Amino acid sequence: MGSTKALVTCLLVIIFAVMLSNHNVLASEIENVSYDNCRHLCSDTYGWFECMNDCEAAGFINGGKCASPSPKAPLKCCCQK
Repeated sequence: MGSTKALVTCLLVIIFAVMLSNHNVLASEIENVSYDNCRHLCSDTYGWFECMNDCEAAGFINGGKCASPSPKAPLKCCCQK
């Protein structure tokens, strides 16, 4: 029973570490967003895919991302030049 607990603990630690590292990658990616061309609010129905398509249709070469300049502000679709 002791080895099972140790195995489960190690597995949970590995899962937590992977989740935390992915969160840091996403946060560093969002920091490079320009907030000059933000338009629609992002939601469950209007997400990153719709944002990217709308920005590309508007002529923005790098598409767009759902981002916010502060944690308390809502996410908006920001088109990137």
